[in-house]
Amino acid sequence: YVLCADSGLDAALAAGIDIDGVIGDFDSAKQTSVALMKARGIPHIVYPAIKDDTDGMACVRFILDKKPNEVVFAGAGGGRVDHALANFLLLAYLEKNGVAARIEQEELTAWAVHGEKTVRGRAGDLLSVLQMTEELTLSLSGLFYPLDHYAVEFGHPIGVSNVMTQETAAIQVHKGWALVIHYKAQPE
Repeated sequence: YVLCADSGLDAALAAGIDIDGVIGDFDSAKQTSVALMKARGIPHIVYPAIKDDTDGMACVRFILDKKPNEVVFAGAGGGRVDHALANFLLLAYLEKNGVAARIEQEELTAWAVHGEKTVRGRAGDLLSVLQMTEELTLSLSGLFYPLDHYAVEFGHPIGVSNVMTQETAAIQVHKGWALVIHYKAQPE
């Protein structure tokens, strides 16, 4: 099921992806895309511009009613840091509601982790593990900088830009929530 949040409509149309639905206030989608959406009869929900949710959160609320097993965000940066951060938080929201979720971009994959996560990749890939909650205790293995039940000081980005030393890295969050971002190494 492909659901677009506002200007995600532009990207999906440009890529030739079949779209099942669109949600947003349509303040950022191109008017030509909106006209094409209407002409093709693509189901859509228009939200008011003044609302408490982002378009991404509106999509998450909608998709949760469909009881998915997994949600994959594509193009979740939106070109703005605040929207990218908000979408990272949506990963935790989905996970808290029992739905496996990740962000897939060309250069990265991201997850919100509360518990255990194994990341598969290649030696040399970068892996950042950042705190999403004030209290975070974690263990990391398969990385250049391993940790064992480490209590992260709030605001200290100790887990940024770690390097995978093998094909798998294990993250165990003993307390709190972590954002895990896997950057695939560029082939030589």
